[in-house]
Amino acid sequence: MNMVFLGLAAIVLLAGIGTYLYYFIKRIFKTFKAPADKLPVRVIIIVLSVICGVCSVNIFSLPAMIIYHIVALSMAVMLINFIIKKLSKEKYETMNVWKKIYGSGIIAFGITAVIFIYGHYNMMHVVQTDYTIYTDKEIRKEGYRAALIADVHFSVSVDLNTLKEKCDEISSNNVDMVFLCGDIVDENTSKDNMEQVFKAFSEIKSTYGVYYVYGNHDRQLYRNNRKYTEEELKSAIESFGITILQDEKAEAGDEIVVVGREDASYHQTLGKSEERDSIEELIKDIDKDKFIIVLDHQPKEYEENSMVGTDLILSGHTHAGQMWPVNIAFKFLKFDDAVYGYTKIDATQAFITSGFAGWGYSVKTSSPAEYVIIDIKGK
Repeated sequence: MNMVFLGLAAIVLLAGIGTYLYYFIKRIFKTFKAPADKLPVRVIIIVLSVICGVCSVNIFSLPAMIIYHIVALSMAVMLINFIIKKLSKEKYETMNVWKKIYGSGIIAFGITAVIFIYGHYNMMHVVQTDYTIYTDKEIRKEGYRAALIADVHFSVSVDLNTLKEKCDEISSNNVDMVFLCGDIVDENTSKDNMEQVFKAFSEIKSTYGVYYVYGNHDRQLYRNNRKYTEEELKSAIESFGITILQDEKAEAGDEIVVVGREDASYHQTLGKSEERDSIEELIKDIDKDKFIIVLDHQPKEYEENSMVGTDLILSGHTHAGQMWPVNIAFKFLKFDDAVYGYTKIDATQAFITSGFAGWGYSVKTSSPAEYVIIDIKGK
């Protein structure tokens, strides 16, 4: 049933985008005095429209994103043109410069180009984002400093040299813990690159080490011909001294417990009916005087965490929407408990990083590409 719905949605999307683009491209041809009503030119316009419509079906592809931006912006310009035409009345016919600008689609193309150039620059320049949080629990006077990293999707955008530079930056922060919250690699990462990226993260200097939870892409579950097996991935990560937590917990010093969740979609992706352990079950034996940090790739179960008394939830996965206005749509669609940044649910605090990179293409406009440094302090 879901596949039928998705198939129908794809057909409607293709038809809608293709039809709109037919008239949009035809307008451009007419603006430049091309014989848009002649059969040969009309065939060209139809072919271009169909190609754009087909490219727009895969909403996670770069061509689709470009087409959606052009369509949305051209529709906005069309509305502006309608208003200008209504307000200027008969004077509209003499507004030749504006009619050329409107008819050529240059505004939609130009703004789209600026957006994607900025988005590429934004993704290629990973920044440090800093937060400070406070707890009522008794922790050491100087507090703790943690690094949160997720969604590297190596190597969509970041190369190995850049990654090592950023790891050195993180080391210079004198962190106590490093948390890798999933999707460090994905379906397009080779085995060699997978090993290199985890080796780089393992070399970040920290007091209590590096802790990792799987994301939905790390194990290459969405492709048939995987470039490495789950066993090879696990073996590589552990060989570099990184602690993998799959519905497990580990102590980081005397005052902090790290609880790592299995990815929320793992069993479903494999077609299994079983579910991951509940957070209540995972922390039932933990001393509640300790500061409990939960690593969960997908930002879910905030209420459940709050009810059982975890202190801090760290996640990635959303990419903060990656492309505006997808981030706004995500807030309304409620795929996850939050989309980006800081959230507080009673005494439980949560952070979602926008990620070191993004998925699919090296463009990001909704937020910075980042790693996060969190200072945890007593009140």
